[in-house]
Amino acid sequence: MENYIYTGINQFGKRIRGQMPAANSRELEHRLRVLNVELLSYKVEKKGFKLKRETIKVQDVITLTSELKMLLGAGVPLMEVIDDERQNYPNEAVKEMMASVYDSMEGGESFSDSLKPYEHLFGDVYISLVRVGERTGQLEEVLEDLEKMLTWQQSLASKAKKIMIYPSIVGTVVLLVVILMMVFVVPQLLSFIKEMQGELGLATKALIATSNFVQNYILEILITPVVLVLGIQWAKRKIPAFNIWLDEHLLKIKLIGPIMYKLKIARMANTLATMDRAGVGFMDALELSRKVVNNAFLEQRAVATRRFIEDGDKIYEAFAKSELMPSMALRIIKAGENSGKMGMALENVSKIYDKQAKDLIDKIEPAIEPILTVIMGVMVGWVMMAVLGPVYDTISKVK
Repeated sequence: MENYIYTGINQFGKRIRGQMPAANSRELEHRLRVLNVELLSYKVEKKGFKLKRETIKVQDVITLTSELKMLLGAGVPLMEVIDDERQNYPNEAVKEMMASVYDSMEGGESFSDSLKPYEHLFGDVYISLVRVGERTGQLEEVLEDLEKMLTWQQSLASKAKKIMIYPSIVGTVVLLVVILMMVFVVPQLLSFIKEMQGELGLATKALIATSNFVQNYILEILITPVVLVLGIQWAKRKIPAFNIWLDEHLLKIKLIGPIMYKLKIARMANTLATMDRAGVGFMDALELSRKVVNNAFLEQRAVATRRFIEDGDKIYEAFAKSELMPSMALRIIKAGENSGKMGMALENVSKIYDKQAKDLIDKIEPAIEPILTVIMGVMVGWVMMAVLGPVYDTISKVK
C-alpha cells in the first residue's frame, strides 16, 4: 500500500491538501469520494531508505485513544489535539494518518468521517461509536469506553495467542528434529545394524519403514502443510459454506474449542455492552458487534438472532432460538432485559466468560510442556530401542 499526497476540493469548495494510504489511484479516488472530496492531483510519497517501514499497531490505536480522551477531558479542542498528535506522535505512520485526518476535518468533515479511510485499523465499531459521541456531545466518555474495550480485547488476544504459539513452536521443532533424524541419523545407524546381520524386531522394522518413507517423500511432507493452509485460506474466502463449516468445527476441537467459544462470546458481549452505554440501538449494536467475533459460524447465528428480534421475539428468546449464547448467558440477559439493565447484564456476561476462558487457559498451559516432553521422549526411546535391540541380540548370540 502506497502513501499518496493529494490535492482536492471538499464539499464546501475549499481546496485541501493531505496524505492518505491506498493500494492504487482508483482506491485513493474512492476513499476521497467517501469523504466528499473531489481529487484534483496526487503523487506517491517518495520513500527514503528504511530497514523497516513503521506500521500502525493495535497498541498505537489504544495509546491514541487514551491521549485523545485525556486531552479532551482537559478542555483542549479536538482540532488542537489532532494537530498535536500529527506533529509529536513517535510513530511516523500514525503522524501521517493524523495529518490526513486533520486535513479532512479542516475541510469540514467530522472526526468519524475522517477516520473512515482507516476503517481497516479502527474497525466499524470504533468509528460508529465515535460518530455517536460526536452527535451526543459525549466523545470523551465514548473514547474512555473504547480505550477500555480495546485494552481488554488486546489482553484477551494475548492470552489466546499464548496458549497457541508455544505448542506450535515446540511441535514444529519436534517435527523437524524427527525428520532430520529419519533423513540423516537413522540411515547410518540402520546400515550398521544390517551389516551385523542380526534379527530385526518390530520396532526396528517400523523405524526402517518410517525412515524410508520420510526420505522418499521429504518434499511432499514439507510442501503438503503449506499447500493445505493456502488451500483452506482460499476456500474460506471463496466458499462461504465451507467458511461457516470450518469455523463451526474449530469450536468443537477438544480443549481449544471451548476456550475459543468463551473468548468470542465474551468479546461480543463486551462490545454490545460498550455500544449500549453509548446509546446505540440494540439492533445496530448487534449488527456491528457480530463482526468482532471473527467467526463465520457465530456471525451466521448473530444474523439469525437479529431476524428473530425483527419478527417480534424478545432479545433473550432470540438468542435462545439462534443458540448463539450459552445457557448461563441467556439467564443473565433475560434478567437484564426484564429489569431494563441490558448493558450491565451484557457486561456481566463478558466478565464471566472472560474469567472462565482464562481459567481454562491457566489449567491447560502447565500441561502442555510435559505432554510435548513425553512425546519427544517416546520418539527418542523408539529410536534407541530400534537401534540397540538388534545390537543386544547380536551380542547375546556371540556369548
